[in-house]
Amino acid sequence: MKKVSITPKARADLRDISRHTDQKWGRQQRFKYLKQLGDRFAFLAETPEMGKKRDEIVGAPFSYHEGRHVIFYRATAEGIEILRVLHDAMDFPRHFK
Repeated sequence: MKKVSITPKARADLRDISRHTDQKWGRQQRFKYLKQLGDRFAFLAETPEMGKKRDEIVGAPFSYHEGRHVIFYRATAEGIEILRVLHDAMDFPRHFK
């Protein structure tokens, strides 16, 4: 199994997602959605090429749309590094400056 590492900014994104989901849809949906994201992280670690290359963003990470969020990551020798997890309505390049 490939390794998934998560940057501090991505951890903060996940905390915000968790808090918002819990407040809007409840605890059970929060657990379900966070598991969905975690499962997708594991999938992307095994198949990083499934994402879209984002040349318009500093560092040219990959992205993958999951639910209402976009996972930004970089492939590493060990797996992937999750850089950000942003709502799909956000201005992505602004969050990578």
